[in-house]
Amino acid sequence: MRRRGATVKPGPAGSLRVGIEESLDVFVARWNAQRLAASIGFIGPAPQEIAIVVSELATNILKYGVRGGILMQPVHDAAHGAGLELVADDDGPPLFDFAVALQDGFGDRGPIDPGTLIGRGGIGGGLGAIARLTDLFEYLPGPPRKSFHAVRYLRRPRRAAR
Repeated sequence: MRRRGATVKPGPAGSLRVGIEESLDVFVARWNAQRLAASIGFIGPAPQEIAIVVSELATNILKYGVRGGILMQPVHDAAHGAGLELVADDDGPPLFDFAVALQDGFGDRGPIDPGTLIGRGGIGGGLGAIARLTDLFEYLPGPPRKSFHAVRYLRRPRRAAR
């Protein structure tokens, strides 16, 4: 039986959770993230960058998770002010090595074989893109569920030189 759309559950203080079960849910999550980001005060390219982050998180749930969703909620930090917190969680297997997976062209076990790129559905740049487009990005392997936690602030903190 085909679903009729993503499950979007409004929560307290302007938060919402979007269930990710099929490819159309990625677009629902993106749209909701952009609207929420704009309501917080993000302008210019920031809402679209947040939509990219949500797309990466959602497509990873579809590729590697079993059941999952993304919680989106406004946050406030004393040093950085208002922001948007994203928490993606799923019942899929944990990552082998998060630090390795953050590198462009790598999976969680090392470099991606170029011969497998077409069937893989990605080039291994998604987690690194999330790290670059957010101000905080961390991985929590669970249990009970693995999750990725990201925050983007209106006033972005300075980053250390790499």
